[in-house]
Amino acid sequence: MRLTPEQLELLPTDEDVAFYREHGYYVSGKIFSEEEIDDFAFGSERYYAGERDFCLPPSVKAFEGWKPEDGESLRINDYVSLQNSALSELVRHPLIGAIAARLSGSPSIRLWHDQMIYKPVAEVSRETGIGWHTDRAYWMTCASVEMLTAWIPFHDCDETMGTLMVIDESHQWSGDAPIKGFHAKDESGQACNFEIDGRAVKRVPLNLKKGQVSFHHCKTIHGSEPNRSDKPRLSLSVHLQDATNRYREHKLPNGETAWHRNDMLCRIDGGRPDYADPDFCPTLWSV
Repeated sequence: MRLTPEQLELLPTDEDVAFYREHGYYVSGKIFSEEEIDDFAFGSERYYAGERDFCLPPSVKAFEGWKPEDGESLRINDYVSLQNSALSELVRHPLIGAIAARLSGSPSIRLWHDQMIYKPVAEVSRETGIGWHTDRAYWMTCASVEMLTAWIPFHDCDETMGTLMVIDESHQWSGDAPIKGFHAKDESGQACNFEIDGRAVKRVPLNLKKGQVSFHHCKTIHGSEPNRSDKPRLSLSVHLQDATNRYREHKLPNGETAWHRNDMLCRIDGGRPDYADPDFCPTLWSV
């Protein structure tokens, strides 16, 4: 896989990689043109209208997410790039995988899954904030602790719109605590406050221009406030595997075996889900 000279200029520098490894996040330059982003946004409109370019197995119906009959609310839809051609093109853009590989130090990057989130304008009766959580907490069947997420807003996005907010250096905190507050908000619909005894907690809003992409480590604590602007906020999160990731059995505190939705999609190899399944976890970048 090769990059053009212009794309090579957009790869993280050594200083950028050092920053990511210290702080747990990175914001790219302008990867996409405004016209490209508009094309991806049109693809999302087709998806929301019920159009599908590719079909997933019937089992996916159990977690297909928001549907038009759900009305104007927070929309969360998974695996959209496996169902829509424009969003598939976005996820497979070579710079997404190449930047992720550089940040994680991996020779290759595979798709884990993706998630499209639409935040309508906040109202008193409508919750649009996302609570503090780590992606790792939902990926306990993954052997790697170096997975990461690319976050792609489809427009300029700032704090008014409820942009992604990370807690600086939180990926370095000890332990593998299952911080799973994605749906936890306070009474105003805001992400719940997060405090750690004896630690300085620094919240960093990732204000991005249209065409920029942010990346964060799987153990970086993040969330977002409600959308208080006058227009909807639309974004795609692309969750990514480094080359070392494999399925691992993990027992939950209640003794049950952890599982991920990918376990229902991926082929079985030796009795275990194959997280390198080319149909559902394709390679996005390889040196």
